[in-house]
Amino acid sequence: MTEKVLNILRRQSKRICCVSDGELLEKIPPSSIEFLLEQIQEIGSIRKNIVVFDYQLKPEKSKFFIKKGFSPVIVPSDKDVYLAIECLDIVNSQQTDILCLGVIEENQLPVVISAREKIDVLLISQTKEDAKNYMPFIDYLVTIEDLLKKQ
Repeated sequence: MTEKVLNILRRQSKRICCVSDGELLEKIPPSSIEFLLEQIQEIGSIRKNIVVFDYQLKPEKSKFFIKKGFSPVIVPSDKDVYLAIECLDIVNSQQTDILCLGVIEENQLPVVISAREKIDVLLISQTKEDAKNYMPFIDYLVTIEDLLKKQ
């Protein structure tokens, strides 16, 4: 087999489930969302891709996320609790190799520490500085700052 075919097979073997804070993804220009997804898919195949909001989306924004392959979820109260529960559910399902978590603050650190005991963790953060406390517990890091520089 060629190297290209082997790389495709390696990527497809890792199952990734993504859960992101909607506030983080809204900071990314629409043209960069595709690039973000490409960065994630270099590691494996995305099986689940949820973006969580704590407010009602405008219909065009909701359609945009759906078109890009995200499942928008609107929670009526604490978005951070929903993110934590969803992440732990993914980790305990044993059907995921990598948890991809998009965060703005450090409030998901206990979830990342717990997840790292069972599976690999890919963190999406605004900057490396924002992710500094997560660094000992993650396997991969994608920053919005680096993403915008590469485009």
